[in-house]
Amino acid sequence: MATIRDIANLAKVSSVTVSRVLNKDNTLSVSKETRERILAIAEELNYKTPRNRKGKENSDLSNIKIGTVMFLTEHQEEMDHYFLAIRQGIEKECVAQGINSTNILRMSLFTNPELNFDDVDGVIFIDRSFDFTVQHESQVKNVVFIDSSPDVESFDSVVIDFERVTMLAINHLISLGHTRIGYIGGFRTYGKDQREYYFERIMAEKGLLDPEHIFIGGWGTPEGNRLMKEAIDKGNLPTAFFIASDHLAIGAIHALKEAGIRVPEDVAVVGFDDIEISEFMSPPLTTIRIQAEMMGRTAVKLLLEQMNGREIPLQVTLPAKLIVRSSCGS
Repeated sequence: MATIRDIANLAKVSSVTVSRVLNKDNTLSVSKETRERILAIAEELNYKTPRNRKGKENSDLSNIKIGTVMFLTEHQEEMDHYFLAIRQGIEKECVAQGINSTNILRMSLFTNPELNFDDVDGVIFIDRSFDFTVQHESQVKNVVFIDSSPDVESFDSVVIDFERVTMLAINHLISLGHTRIGYIGGFRTYGKDQREYYFERIMAEKGLLDPEHIFIGGWGTPEGNRLMKEAIDKGNLPTAFFIASDHLAIGAIHALKEAGIRVPEDVAVVGFDDIEISEFMSPPLTTIRIQAEMMGRTAVKLLLEQMNGREIPLQVTLPAKLIVRSSCGS
């Protein structure tokens, strides 16, 4: 699908000029020759303005192919509701838009990261940045990053303000009188998870950080159970924990109960994700509610906007909020 940028490159004018000519802006000061050249190139490329795509031609997106690049194996994704929900959001929005073809490329399965994007119209990267070279840019022009933002001046991105939501969790626990706050989270192959990073930074700024109270492992419920048992066996147990996923928190709370430690009377717990079961736990889990599925849906919409000619990169930050329930004693 041709874009305004394609026409501008061939006509050797700016994208703004092309847009104004195609939208019949009579106030534009441009020569008749230039105007005719732009229109001829647009016709040759079969370019349609967004206004002219609202009919049947615009509603038929069945031939569009979107590639989704993930950095987790299928098993790792199953254990991490956050990224699973993002991918499901992409798939649901594709169905809603009538897009039939999506490819899942898992970087963890490739020994050679030089992927070929020639067979897709757009690419969504989930979880981390990708070394998007000039070669890749020549293969596919429509790109969105989810959960990372490598270059806001070049690429669209959909993100969460992890610093803000981690601050919400920590400040809530401090407001309840907790100063010994621990953290349970999962490994990332490319470095620290953003929740772990901001937990350490914020706690250090408040003079409350104790590295002995940070426990890192896998992402599933059994790992939450194992890591909390490790914290209990270590002694000097924190009076509160910020836990990087609700699945981890469920396992952690089970370990506390097994040890005869009461939640929230002895240890307060705040999770992350607000999965459906969190509200029905005993006690109900205080957690950070995020819009992971909407992140995936938004990425698809951004790709379609790019295909329809938008050239200015956008960064969309979706809101997240603290849902206060009984597990923190509030």
